[in-house]
Amino acid sequence: MTTATSSSSTVTSKSEQIKGILNRYRSISSDIFGASVITIEGFMVSSVALSEIDDGLVGGMTAALLGVGDRISKEMMSSQMHQVFVKSANGYVICNNITPDAVLLTLVNAEAKLGLIFLEIRRILPQLAAIL
Repeated sequence: MTTATSSSSTVTSKSEQIKGILNRYRSISSDIFGASVITIEGFMVSSVALSEIDDGLVGGMTAALLGVGDRISKEMMSSQMHQVFVKSANGYVICNNITPDAVLLTLVNAEAKLGLIFLEIRRILPQLAAIL
């Protein structure tokens, strides 16, 4: 019984650590309006500022986007996918691999300075990978 409790607190601790990193990441720019860590299967690990969007929808759409991106990378570039992003009139959806099993999803508005966002993504990916 002690093992189950320890395992549960470890999961909570990891989730809290990830949420802390995502909150700091989001605070670097007001252009970032959402950030999540999602498994390749589409399950939400942790998320900040996506309260108006259903976690299941975000997870499912992210998994679909990753599937297409991965296939394109393999078939057309003979390589592994590292990043996928979608540009819309309202901004960008950016997905980056953290580990083979998890990705960072970032939502930014259309005025975002993408160079700054990409720099911060490169900085936090190793932090997230160390926790996962």
